[in-house]
Amino acid sequence: MLLLIGLALFGLAHLAALAMIPLGLPGTWVQVAASAALVVASDGTRMSWTWVAVFAALAAAGELVELLAGLWGARRFGGSRAAGWGALAGGLVGAVVGGVPVPVVGSVIASFIGTFAGAVLAELWARRNARPDLHVGLGAVVGRVIGVTTKLAVAFTIAILSATVVVAQLLGGS
Repeated sequence: MLLLIGLALFGLAHLAALAMIPLGLPGTWVQVAASAALVVASDGTRMSWTWVAVFAALAAAGELVELLAGLWGARRFGGSRAAGWGALAGGLVGAVVGGVPVPVVGSVIASFIGTFAGAVLAELWARRNARPDLHVGLGAVVGRVIGVTTKLAVAFTIAILSATVVVAQLLGGS
């Protein structure tokens, strides 16, 4: 019975992690922590530390892509380096500030608005031009969408691999 409760909590942790990612929260690291907790709780009989290391590497790759995607999008749509870094900073600030008035949805919406505004404002500052280049902001948002989508794909991969490992151990183990 205790095993079933533990595995149910493990599955719920993965589902919660998947829901966290679009909100800009570190869902993939929740998955890594849940996997590490399973290794500790089962003395390595349900999952190994090797899998935790694989999941940590995937989570780090997903974080890196998400972090750099807005920067890439702004640059790809003709923006300067400043626009790329403005997109990154604006997205982070937007996620934090947007979560204050509206805890869940506000973070998501404000992170996209912040990415757009950060790219446009940084581009205005870099070019010393009073005419905003909205195309650069759009590119930053496209990049951010690519980053979040990639991180979500990584999280689904971790969840599927985790489930596969646990089920294989259950079927092959005691």
